[in-house]
Amino acid sequence: MRNLWKVGALGAVFGAVLSAGGCSNFDAAFENCEQQGRCGPQATEDAGTDGGADAGDGGDGGEVEPTCIIVSNEDEPDPEGRDLNCDGVDGMAEAGYFVDPVRGNDSQDGSNKSPLQTLRKALELIKAAGPGSTRTHVYLGVGTYNESETVVTTPVSLHGGYQWNGVDRYWSRFKSTTPTFVDGGTLAFTVRDVAEAGVLLDSLNIASANAGDDGGASVVLKVQHSANTTLYATHLQSGLGGPGAAGSPGSQGAEGRSGSPGQAGQPMMAGNSRSGGTNTCAIGGARTGGASGSGLVRGTGQPGLKGAPSDRGGGAGAGGEQGTFSCPAPGQPCYCSASNGHDGGPGLDAPDSGAPGRSGLAALGQLDGLTGVWAWATGSTEHGQAGETGPAGGGGGGGGGGGACAADSDPIVPDSDTAGAGSGGSGGAGGCGGLPGGGGTNGGASIALVVIDSRVTLSGMSQVQAGQGGIGGEGMAGGAGGAGGPGGDGAQGATTNFRVNDAGIVYTVYGGTGGNGAKGGEGGRGGPGGGGAGGPSVGAWCAGDAGITIVNGQILVGAGGQGGASTGNPGPTGLAQILVDCSVLDAGTP
Repeated sequence: MRNLWKVGALGAVFGAVLSAGGCSNFDAAFENCEQQGRCGPQATEDAGTDGGADAGDGGDGGEVEPTCIIVSNEDEPDPEGRDLNCDGVDGMAEAGYFVDPVRGNDSQDGSNKSPLQTLRKALELIKAAGPGSTRTHVYLGVGTYNESETVVTTPVSLHGGYQWNGVDRYWSRFKSTTPTFVDGGTLAFTVRDVAEAGVLLDSLNIASANAGDDGGASVVLKVQHSANTTLYATHLQSGLGGPGAAGSPGSQGAEGRSGSPGQAGQPMMAGNSRSGGTNTCAIGGARTGGASGSGLVRGTGQPGLKGAPSDRGGGAGAGGEQGTFSCPAPGQPCYCSASNGHDGGPGLDAPDSGAPGRSGLAALGQLDGLTGVWAWATGSTEHGQAGETGPAGGGGGGGGGGGACAADSDPIVPDSDTAGAGSGGSGGAGGCGGLPGGGGTNGGASIALVVIDSRVTLSGMSQVQAGQGGIGGEGMAGGAGGAGGPGGDGAQGATTNFRVNDAGIVYTVYGGTGGNGAKGGEGGRGGPGGGGAGGPSVGAWCAGDAGITIVNGQILVGAGGQGGASTGNPGPTGLAQILVDCSVLDAGTP
């Protein structure tokens, strides 16, 4: 079995740390590493030399490699970066693959002087070689590895901090302030199904990308069904959780239909009643304008009807009063003028808006215990909820019919000679309430470490840092209420002239005009949706038979995501939790 550091021995010196805090700084971490005397250069038992690790500035114009003194035939990579067997690298050169993200080439064999360019290629070669291979180390040069997801499925040791010295053609370690940085996707690094020997991540900086606009998660390292994964002097930094989606804005409520105009009167024929405008709302039902009153040929006009519903509809317009004949002087023209119908009353506007929707709930979401995938539950009510539909306005009242002259009020005037009154205009329907605004979805999670049926050990001042949870989605405004329909205009009455008797006296009859129908009331605005909750920030999340041993390291958590905005109920800040369902084991726990 390969030597994966002597973790137990280091455990006697350093303690574990779990804490909440801000994001880590890789440069500051490396500086701290140097201050602790781990990152070299170090004086050694070979009188000031370290076998080549302290020579040169790491560039193509590096200094001459110092004389190396063989200390041991075995040389595992160590915290001081010493080359104990003088083969040009801290470690056994023949036992590993060399990778340089700048000067490497994946078509090469990955040897000391012919490095690969990608970590992915090195892992492919180790897996292809099979369990019997002795070439199971990867020596990673400093620089950035833009690899969306690194997947490890075989025992391997990954060591960072190396730098190729082009003049003297050897690899120094821990001489550059540039880290070995694996810049991954939203799931940056996965170790799975490594049941034997284990996996070592040594002196690496690994970061996951910010999650997209779908409220997803950003996870640095996921370890599944693996017996022993050790982080030594390794820093994990998860990106931001994805922002939640904004709700849909509410649509405007349906407008009420207009009332109908009245029907004009004719000689000996009055205008008929007209039906009110119609509108049926999902909330509130029928919002019908009142029918108009009919005109008459003789007598008082018919009143209009009140708008619906009775508690919101406008009042009915009264009918015009009948008229009587007047003859100012003997032998002079006579006339009869009936009064007009009265206008209907307007429907009442909706009294208020729809109620706002509930905001999202600050929660952790769910981690699938088989796949290690984080998500909010399907159809989850944890997100912001839609507001309520606005109330509807009332229907306008119908106008009254015009009054008519009573022809039989003068015995000389024949009943057949009279003018019909116009009918009133009907009321407009009330507008429906605006549709509700949609609620925002909750923000996504930022998780530094996911452990499923596995054991993970932190040592060598490793740091596991979660980022900030995603911002909750905005709860959108509700739609405006629908306008009430306008009322119909009342129609004019007829005018009739006729003569009576041999004297030829002219009689003029004026039918009354119908009253105007009234406008329907306006619907209320729909309620705004609730803002989504901010996403969670979690240092380490475990499932199944999982445990974390902290020999010397810390797990840090970021801030929960900001809640989504809303004019009604803004979303709450997301949760921040260092451990979820994780057992922290002693160094001696199997």
